[in-house]
Amino acid sequence: MIRVVAIDIDGTITDDERLLSPEAVVAVRRLNSLAEVILVTGNVHCFTRAAAVLLGTSKTFIAENGGVVSWGEGEMELLSDPAICQEAYLRLKEVYPLKKKDSRYRITDLVVDSGFDVEEAETLLDGWGIPADLVDSGFAVHIKDRKVDKGRALSEVMYRRGILREEVAAVGDSKSDLPMFRVVGFRASVGNGVPELKAESDYVSELEFGPGFCEIVDQMVDREIF
Repeated sequence: MIRVVAIDIDGTITDDERLLSPEAVVAVRRLNSLAEVILVTGNVHCFTRAAAVLLGTSKTFIAENGGVVSWGEGEMELLSDPAICQEAYLRLKEVYPLKKKDSRYRITDLVVDSGFDVEEAETLLDGWGIPADLVDSGFAVHIKDRKVDKGRALSEVMYRRGILREEVAAVGDSKSDLPMFRVVGFRASVGNGVPELKAESDYVSELEFGPGFCEIVDQMVDREIF
């Protein structure tokens, strides 16, 4: 039975302009009565905490694509080395006209506007021996410590809390959600999800964005997995 549902935010319970879907809010509140809901996102810690409070989800959550884990009200753990991200950014900026997005509240990774060849840039990082990855969320490109991802952070939460793989479900839309899909028992992608994520999903909604998330919640309830 599912005890925990890990959900992405942008593109999963929002639309393509990052506006929160009212229908998805209702669906999240419904999930709260069935399981513990953990937000797992590329957003910064303070944003994610505010979202958790407003949605009524667990105060344990994962931010910055796994770079930050919040353990309830008091404890925050950093799993990433920010210096790696900064080095990658400075080297890539010598090659591409990178524009850093507002990072006043970002603790571990860096975020830049898309519009450059991400695959080529990753090849350059490998050649320079910089252990950083580039994650295109569909909204921006995250420069992150290679050893960090949503799956590693979620696994850490599961281990520390004594939660088994088959007791966790995950819902997402982008490549950054692939690592968490690979550590849980039930995976679902909204209709706007990338092909790579859909290929590893147990269920893909026909609808996109927030309405698709609502469809997924209906499907999970119908399957009686709680």
